[in-house]
Amino acid sequence: MRRAAVALLAAALACSHGEDRVKTATGAQAGSSESPPSEAPGKGERSGAFTAKPRSKAGGEAGAPAEVRTAAEAPAAQGAAANEVRVLALPPSQKPMVTVALRFTTGAVDDPQGQAGITSLAARVMAEGGTQDLDARSLILALFPMATSIDDRVDKELTTFSATVHRDNLEKLLPILIDVVAHPRWDPREFARLREAAVIDVEKRLRQGDDENLGKEALGELLYRGHPYGRLTDGHVADLKALTLEEVKAHAAKIFTVDRLTVGVAGGYPPGLSERVAAAIAGLPRTGARSAAIAQQQPHGPRYLLIEKQGDATAISCGFPWQLSHADADWAALSIARSAFGEHRQFNGRLMQRLREQRGLNYGDYSYIEHFQQQGGNAATAQLGRARHQQDFTIWLRPVQNENRLFALRAALHELSRSLEGEPFSDDEVQQTKGFLDGYILLFDQTDARKLGYTLDGDFLGTPDFLQRWRTGVREVSAADVNAAWKKWVKPEALECVLVGPGMDEVKRALLSDAETPMHYQKDAQGNVPEKPAALLEVDRAVNRTSFGARGEQDVAVVAVEKVFE
Repeated sequence: MRRAAVALLAAALACSHGEDRVKTATGAQAGSSESPPSEAPGKGERSGAFTAKPRSKAGGEAGAPAEVRTAAEAPAAQGAAANEVRVLALPPSQKPMVTVALRFTTGAVDDPQGQAGITSLAARVMAEGGTQDLDARSLILALFPMATSIDDRVDKELTTFSATVHRDNLEKLLPILIDVVAHPRWDPREFARLREAAVIDVEKRLRQGDDENLGKEALGELLYRGHPYGRLTDGHVADLKALTLEEVKAHAAKIFTVDRLTVGVAGGYPPGLSERVAAAIAGLPRTGARSAAIAQQQPHGPRYLLIEKQGDATAISCGFPWQLSHADADWAALSIARSAFGEHRQFNGRLMQRLREQRGLNYGDYSYIEHFQQQGGNAATAQLGRARHQQDFTIWLRPVQNENRLFALRAALHELSRSLEGEPFSDDEVQQTKGFLDGYILLFDQTDARKLGYTLDGDFLGTPDFLQRWRTGVREVSAADVNAAWKKWVKPEALECVLVGPGMDEVKRALLSDAETPMHYQKDAQGNVPEKPAALLEVDRAVNRTSFGARGEQDVAVVAVEKVFE
């Protein structure tokens, strides 16, 4: 996310997912039996009123209403008729906030070879670089009194422009949001500024100041080499520096097209809003470049990528690609196993209890059954706009003191193996985790903006009512189901790992030799190590007998941090 949304979402906890089914914008609950308002004064008059007529009349009459379908009825974006804009409208609520999202089925997968990051940069220039009527500074000044911003989120297969605003300011926001996407300014100075910012974001922030995300993003490239997901979404330094404004404009015209667009609306919006937005945005190009095919990725080597970087601690990320989806029958069972093993920022998981609580190795240790990205205020419950057709299983060990980094890695591998063989999840663990998830899932769509995000993601993946079905599924599975699914899907031998820290030549030798890597417990104020339970020390010895699984030189690669994402 390039810019944090500053809108205040006034929403209460929603405990019933059954009310959140998508309604057509022409249905009775959407209230669009009323005709859209008559044409407002032109924007040249600076009235701020929103007109439903786009400037471009390509592909049909500007004021013609768009066809509106429910998620269940809607075909894939590429299958839509050339002159229609697809709309997903949640039933209007009584809340004062309104969210409008313009979702395109395009992302980093559409970056041409040698232009990694071009989609992300295009979206950023559109969202931050101004419109035909407002330069970049004027854009900020226009949005600030409305307590909102226009967010652009780019992932592998999706790009979303969205804003949430109080309904009193909706008419002022809408023409600006439409113009950001349909009539960007493409100011050369703003392009140069934002391109440089994108370079700095990778070159300085990611490589020099964010070891955890450096490791996680490097793991993504490692897992998906040769795959459309195999390049950093934000781009590579050399590619970004070489991009020109004309190249970015041409690319945007190919991917931000009507056939890839879905308009989403939610909150306390007025009657006819969805049709008005769809008609106003219909001036985009009808069709563009063909979408990239997403092949199923298989695990491959090397087993370890070691990034040499000076620091007092080492960040560790491991994972492998798999084909799990929200529609899979094992989803609910695997979500329970994942939570019991390492729920994000929760203390119930084995990894958190045994690496942090028992040994004090680091701040946190988690596992995930689908792609997770921690960025800004994005919680585990709001991973929206990142729906993917190819997924991965990952383990994230937050930075560990260098003297304990290999013990921590071994401990995670040991616990994963134990969960499959020697210590499957118990009935008590499963029941406690089911109770936790039964309430936790309710947090996922507690605002209208989140409800809309999950509806759009479910539409893209063909999994409507995902959260409701997930919660129901969690209630129905047994401990035997959980352990069977975990054993079926999780393959420790397929794990690939990235370590970010100093002294990686020494780490490589230890990985290849399976040398002992003792646990160094923290000393007290007198310089003594407090006595540890005998059972814990016995487990430590078992951890040290766990093999790293490196099969030879070809399984361990060392690279300088300056070369990563270059």
